[in-house]
Amino acid sequence: MKNQNIKKIFLKLTLILVCGITYGQTEIVGKVISGISGEKPISEIYVQELITKQPLTIADNLGNFRIEYLEPNKKYVIEISAFGYGKQKFNVETKSGINNLTFELKADCEYNAEQAESDWKIGIPKLLLFGSIAPIGNTSSDNRFEKKFGIKYFDFGCEPPIEECIKIYNQRIFELMDKKYGKVWRKKVRTDVEYLN
Repeated sequence: MKNQNIKKIFLKLTLILVCGITYGQTEIVGKVISGISGEKPISEIYVQELITKQPLTIADNLGNFRIEYLEPNKKYVIEISAFGYGKQKFNVETKSGINNLTFELKADCEYNAEQAESDWKIGIPKLLLFGSIAPIGNTSSDNRFEKKFGIKYFDFGCEPPIEECIKIYNQRIFELMDKKYGKVWRKKVRTDVEYLN
């Protein structure tokens, strides 16, 4: 009788353990990328699973995150936010085990490579700056640079667009400047121009 009770207890513990392991092994291993660049958004990325209301998590510097303790074959809603992209929701149905997923954040860029090309062709190219509430004004040297190279410094103040947009626009302008002027302009440009290597 005593052996039977021990066997029943052992069986119950085994079932609880197996169920617990199965339940605990279902997780989402996610990677967040920008729909603009195909890479991790430059800003912080916040992730939350809305059905279970797990605590907010921050993706690492590669855009990776993990949400654990989910159930297999269940629908979840993942909310992801990053500066300039707003909050975006993704519906996910889990499979048993680790679910490796990529989440692409959508955004529109007013400033992109095509816009840089267009601005260059019509003679109104810009070198984009992030700025702040009190942007740094041009010095007389900066004004001479603008006149000599036919370009304007453009400061967004405290409301810049998505960083990826600024990066893509500026990098195309850098290529066009190099092609027309060589590298000489790089020695005279303002140091706060974004993404100039």
